[in-house]
Amino acid sequence: MKKRQSGFTLIEMMVVIAIIGILAGALFVSFTSIMKSSQKAKATESVSNAKTALEALYLKLNRWPPEVINAQLYGGYRVMDDNIAKLLFKHGTLAVDCKETTGQNGTKVYTLRGGDRCGIVDPWALDVLKKADKNLDGNSLLSRSVPTGGKVQDHRIYFAVDLDDDGFVTKGEGAPVNKVRAKVLTWCAGADGGLSDCSTDKARKISANGRMISNSDNVYSWQRAQEVR
Repeated sequence: MKKRQSGFTLIEMMVVIAIIGILAGALFVSFTSIMKSSQKAKATESVSNAKTALEALYLKLNRWPPEVINAQLYGGYRVMDDNIAKLLFKHGTLAVDCKETTGQNGTKVYTLRGGDRCGIVDPWALDVLKKADKNLDGNSLLSRSVPTGGKVQDHRIYFAVDLDDDGFVTKGEGAPVNKVRAKVLTWCAGADGGLSDCSTDKARKISANGRMISNSDNVYSWQRAQEVR
């Protein structure tokens, strides 16, 4: 009587390998989805914090300072660049990685560091800036590519403010939509770094909780209900 040899047959091994491959693929898809959701949540928080910081700045000064009014434009919209980041740090309305020193003439000098070297950016650019050489300044990093799409300069947070103090931010004041009932609007381009036209219904959709989100994954600080048509 022959004894059956122990061990796996080739077919059994191939089945096991196939099952492991399927499980690994499912885990990868799940992990990727979780990472995307996590980054989107961080972006929403960053946009919200930027809005709160600008509102607090206005309440503190009772006016919009020149740095806000004359802020750098990128793609036609104001961006929270290094000057805005330093301004918010100086007035203590936003936690920014910035070093304060005193110059030879006694004036305060502010130097941005780490992930804030280019100003206030979204999480996708923040990951790039944190890993970059610490000796590089913000200007030299703006053209760095972001793995999910675009350059660092495309991932800075945009903003518009109520310049005439009428309770609305309008397209004429830099809003990406015609008119919104707000003091400050902030938004970012999302993972792809591409800021689509959010002024048309075709370029956006509304989530279950009423928050306006773009088909291109833009993140906004305001809800559709705040818009005035």
